[in-house]
Amino acid sequence: MGQPRRQGDSAKEQRQPASKELPARPVERQIRVIGPFQARRDGHLQPLPHSAERVLAAAALIGPLSRSHAGALLWPDADTTRSSANLRAALSRMATADDRFLHLSGEVLSLPDTVTLDVDDTLAWINETIYGTANSAVTPPPASIGKQLLPGWDEEWLTDVRERLELLQTQALEVAAERLIAAGRTAEALPYALSAVQAQPWSESANRLIIEIHARRGDPSNALRRYHRFRRALEEELGVQPGPDMLAAIRQLYPFGNIPPERTTQPIPPSKAG
Repeated sequence: MGQPRRQGDSAKEQRQPASKELPARPVERQIRVIGPFQARRDGHLQPLPHSAERVLAAAALIGPLSRSHAGALLWPDADTTRSSANLRAALSRMATADDRFLHLSGEVLSLPDTVTLDVDDTLAWINETIYGTANSAVTPPPASIGKQLLPGWDEEWLTDVRERLELLQTQALEVAAERLIAAGRTAEALPYALSAVQAQPWSESANRLIIEIHARRGDPSNALRRYHRFRRALEEELGVQPGPDMLAAIRQLYPFGNIPPERTTQPIPPSKAG
C-alpha cells in the first residue's frame, strides 16, 4: 500500500524549478612588465603587436595618459601628426587582438581596474618594507625583486622609471637586511644584502651591510675581501675611495692596527735551466 499523497504534492509536481544560468566567469587579464613584456588572458599569453605593447607598458608604468602625451612619449622623433597617426594605428591593432586591456575615455588612455599588473606586487612589498616599523616582520620579497623592467627595450621614457624602481628595490632590501641584523638573524640578512648589491653594485651602504654581516658572523677574511673588492672597483671605475662609514665598518675588525692590504698573487718564476 502506497504512502498517502499529502496536500500540495500535486502542485509541487507541476512546479518545475526554474533553471538558473550561472554568471559567466570574468576573464582574467594581466600585464607583466618586469622581465619581457607579457599580456596574459586567463593565464595564456595574448599575442599583441609591439606597438600595442608599447602603449600598454606606458599606461601601466606612468599612469593615465592623454592621447597627445602618449604620442609624444612613444614617438618622440615624430611630429604631432605622425605620432597621432602611429597611436591610432597601435590602438586599432590592439582592439583587433583584445580591446579589454586598455580603457579609452575620450582623450585619456588608462589600464582598467580589472587588469592586474605585476609591478604592483613589487611596489607593495617595497612600501611595506620601507615604511614598516623597526619591529615589523620581514616578509619574503616577490620573485620579481631584482629583475629589470622590460629588458631590451630602448625607450627614453623608461630610463627614469627603471632607475626609480632599482633605487626603491635596493632601499627595501637594505632595510630588510638591517632589521634582520638588528634581530641577530645575520644568516637570513645575507641574501637581502647580496640582492641589494646586485641591484646597485656601487651602493656603499649595501656593500657595507655585507661587511657587517661577515663581521658579526666572525668571518673577517670574507669581510676584508669584500672591502678590497669594493674599494678596487670604485677606484678603477669611478676614481673615488670608500667613504668614512665603509672605513669604520672594516676598521672595527682591526681596532689596534691598520687594515691589512689586499694580497696579490705573485707569478711563479720559471725554473732556471740547469
